Amino acid sequence: MRPSLLALAAALMLTSAATATHAQNTTTQNSTAPAALARPAIDDTVFIYVDYVTGLDNLINTIPRAQFRNNITAFAKFNPLFRVPTVVLGEENDYYGTFLPEITEHVTHDIHRFNRTQVSGYTPEVAAYLASTGRKTVVIGGISIDNCTLHTTLDLLRAGYKVYVITDVSGSNSPMAEADAIQRLRDAGAVTGGWLSILTDLGQDFADPRYGQGMMGIIQAHWPASTIGTVSDSTPDGHGLQLPAGY
Repeated sequence: MRPSLLALAAALMLTSAATATHAQNTTTQNSTAPAALARPAIDDTVFIYVDYVTGLDNLINTIPRAQFRNNITAFAKFNPLFRVPTVVLGEENDYYGTFLPEITEHVTHDIHRFNRTQVSGYTPEVAAYLASTGRKTVVIGGISIDNCTLHTTLDLLRAGYKVYVITDVSGSNSPMAEADAIQRLRDAGAVTGGWLSILTDLGQDFADPRYGQGMMGIIQAHWPASTIGTVSDSTPDGHGLQLPAGY
């Protein structure tokens, strides 16, 4: 082979190697991207509501009661808006009481209720149901974040699911235990956030004809009340958040 052809061949080999290295690095970067950068896709998502029963909600004191019930209502309304497969964990009896009205009134689409004896809600029955959906993303909230919601989420992560935990619908009775639980969830790979951020992560666009109006309706009804203290309305007409023009 002539010198010029040898040089060309060497250059092509170097280019090929560089391209392969770049592709490998890109794959590695994508596979190691922080979980918080991912966005839940509605057609890959399942909702899980954990133990929203009257016998347990009175134990929550890390969030004011009115605020807590307001936030639960907002989360419950995710179900009829996005209409994804939904798991409701918990049972009604003399100890646990009954499901909160916020759940029974709003969580009505494609629901599957499961009782259990173990702390984690990821039972063989729930595992089989989730597998049957073919979906790999879970949005979860419930009572309490330092026990049943925590262990259910950890088991979901161990099983390979991407999990988003809504923290302000999942209180506790100990600020220290709650903080430890949230840190453990993040360390394990869960994404944590308030109901507003998870709602807008799912809906994304207020102009979306499928979800925009419903998403804004939830925000209008529940976001101001999810803050602590007096809310001053600074919008021009004094009536809070408004739907985009044309709705």
